[in-house]
Amino acid sequence: MIYEDLLDPGDVIPGSQSDYVVERLIGRGGMGAVYKVQRTADRTTWALKEMRPPPNTPVDEMKESRDLFEQEAALMRSLGHPNLVTVADYFEYDQRPVMVMEFVPGKTIEEQLHDQQSPMLEQQVIAYGIQLCRVLQYLHTRNPPVIYRDLKPPNIMLTPEGVLKLIDFGVARTYKARKAKDTVAMGSAGYAPPEQYGKGQTDARSDVYALGATMLHLLTGLPPVPLQTPAVGYIEKFNQSVSRQAEAVIIKAMSLNREQRYQDCEAMEQALHACLAAAYVDPTEHMAPPPVLPEIQPTDETHAGSLPAVKTAQPVVEPVLPPPPDPQPVLPQPSPPPVASPDALTAAPASPAAIPAVQPVHPRPARPAPVNDAEPAAGSITCGNCGFVNKPDARFCAHCGTPLASLPVPSLLITSPRGTWPLRLDRVPCHIGRRDPRQNHYPELDLAEHDKGIASRRHAVIRRDNDHYTLTDIGSVNGTFLNGTRVAAHVPQRLRQGDRIKIGEVEIEFRWS
Repeated sequence: MIYEDLLDPGDVIPGSQSDYVVERLIGRGGMGAVYKVQRTADRTTWALKEMRPPPNTPVDEMKESRDLFEQEAALMRSLGHPNLVTVADYFEYDQRPVMVMEFVPGKTIEEQLHDQQSPMLEQQVIAYGIQLCRVLQYLHTRNPPVIYRDLKPPNIMLTPEGVLKLIDFGVARTYKARKAKDTVAMGSAGYAPPEQYGKGQTDARSDVYALGATMLHLLTGLPPVPLQTPAVGYIEKFNQSVSRQAEAVIIKAMSLNREQRYQDCEAMEQALHACLAAAYVDPTEHMAPPPVLPEIQPTDETHAGSLPAVKTAQPVVEPVLPPPPDPQPVLPQPSPPPVASPDALTAAPASPAAIPAVQPVHPRPARPAPVNDAEPAAGSITCGNCGFVNKPDARFCAHCGTPLASLPVPSLLITSPRGTWPLRLDRVPCHIGRRDPRQNHYPELDLAEHDKGIASRRHAVIRRDNDHYTLTDIGSVNGTFLNGTRVAAHVPQRLRQGDRIKIGEVEIEFRWS
């Protein structure tokens, strides 16, 4: 993806309260870029996020993205909690919305888990769980309640003081009483409960499920299987530090029936406290008191019409994280998990990947279609390419332009040394490869734990081309095989019913649903 005219180090961006000097690019995504900046008013460090769409983005998609950006900024500005990122400023620059946020030092807990190359100890994860229970309970008790909907290790930052910070409110929503279900299903495979796959409206119990799944990931070192509650004894196979009492908390939180989960995060927090070996010490209580920036009156050189000035916390300088705790548990080799409950759902998800029966590493979904909280009209047509809900008489998707023909949605049957699971191709393109958190690269089909390094980070991609699907090798090192023959790089190959794709030790069968 090509981005034009990214901000350069040294660029000065005029805000509503102060100017901001760009130090470096932190990261960029489908519609935005984030920079580390210095606020000139007090020489503190902040993160500046701007809406930065690729060239030639359709006008309607630009509007949807802008609405989402503004929605996220407004939501974050309305909140205040030690485990949430502070928003200091919001304005427009070069006709693009810009949000200035607290710069959070440290790493995501996904990066922390990756760096230590082993599951985390039980007591450490329980303490993390308590922190997350408290911030989620805060969100759920707002008026109206805020449902985070995307809790997972890469969305949680860990500071040097041990404080967890939730980042990325891009899919968070407010709870609407008496609404049957979410208008658009969003979330991440493995961490999203059944109701988040279009089965009902998400509520506080949906975040309870995601918290249980996040703790499961940290304790086993493996991402959770979508829509599968771990069986008794499963976690202990990977981490001998985990007690049956702590495991029971996770099993209850991850019940597929939300009536059987903890009904709020406060109840889950109490259960976690009972698993602690010593009194809990809240790291947020030892944070340095935040200095207050005096309000700065807008001048002719600032954007006086922007949102009002706010008092903000001083962020900390960029850290070096302490090493992981020692000793680490001695762990057995991974094996596929047993299924805990016979009532596993078979509904196909709208945004995340579909439901496997064994322990694979599952992909993150591609950026979903823009959220529209209005109730869909009767007879609305959902685009099979991007998931956007269109008007009943639409012939083409208003979001991606795909013809709205009644083409069935295919699926992949994936087999690896870890087991076999299906993946429904309800969002394309579907990139195949290995994740690389340092480059913010997460393919939809992540083979990181399913071969011996044979798959490239960017190995292959499956795309829809009108009424059929194609497979393209995107320059992999070890090649992609279709029905036993290595395909030429960068040459699309049409997929037919029963075609078999081979990448390293992984075999993928293409099936029309």
